[in-house]
Amino acid sequence: MSTSVVAYESASLDARIKYANTIAAAGQMIPRGLFDPATGKPSPAKVLLVMETGSMLGLHPMAALQSINVVEGRATLAAQLMAGLIRQAGHRLEIVKTGTIPGGDYAVTVTGTRADTGDVFASTWDMHRAIRAQLVDSYEANAQGVFVVRARSEKGKVLPWEAYAESMPKWRSISEVALEGFSDVTLGMRSYEEMTDGGIPMAEPDPEPSEDWLALFAAAKTRSDLDAVAARLAEKGEGTDKLRAAFMARAGVIAREEQTVDAEIVDETPAEGARPDPAAEPDPESESAPTEHIVPSAGMTEEEFEAAEAARFDAEHTEAADRD
Repeated sequence: MSTSVVAYESASLDARIKYANTIAAAGQMIPRGLFDPATGKPSPAKVLLVMETGSMLGLHPMAALQSINVVEGRATLAAQLMAGLIRQAGHRLEIVKTGTIPGGDYAVTVTGTRADTGDVFASTWDMHRAIRAQLVDSYEANAQGVFVVRARSEKGKVLPWEAYAESMPKWRSISEVALEGFSDVTLGMRSYEEMTDGGIPMAEPDPEPSEDWLALFAAAKTRSDLDAVAARLAEKGEGTDKLRAAFMARAGVIAREEQTVDAEIVDETPAEGARPDPAAEPDPESESAPTEHIVPSAGMTEEEFEAAEAARFDAEHTEAADRD
């Protein structure tokens, strides 16, 4: 066990919690699987659970963040981590691949042999087994006689079993062998791939949107329209980095359009002999009053404007989540 792990284990619970909060503040540097869907930010609670699980397995906190995920409140291990722990414990793990995906006969067999008893545990996964497990929709030859894997979501999104067809059988085979023959090493924990039906480790996908948010942002003509869409997005907890960027971009366009309209030149030169209307004079107090939203001024760069808009969007998103 490294001295870094010992230092973490010897720290008080309060110190560990502060450490987890500090790590969570790293934002986009934290794996997406450890984000809180309600806030769109890293969850300190998930980070703490991952680091505590890693400590139990003898892992440095940073290593734990890269190979342990949280699914439905439970810590799960990446299949690569399972393989590493088994070999580190002195046991043997052999991975054999046969056939090819295009040839229609691809399969992966993982065999684990215990160093203490000599017991052997084996598992084989191929695309036909994946179909039976409803992880793959089909595995058939096309017009050219080449076998193609198809695994799609209800909305037609490509799933990991199609995108990474050569790797997924390996991860599931390792998971089965680890659970059956080496639960003392993995402490009986399930693999992330098994718990998510083939998810890619530490790459939790964005939620399926209930509305076409990009189109709604693009269709917004005024800032109030845009804010209404953003508020609905926050209530449903479907915010993503891509949508956040789209919101800021559209806000910038609307703000520039409104500024252009306000800057139109109007000839307000009073007629000869006419006296100025006091009511038309600008109110100094109103000029300093806060506006409903930020309009980029001549002294504000595009980066500063986007930063301000991002902060406002994050604040509204968090407030909506707290109300829920």
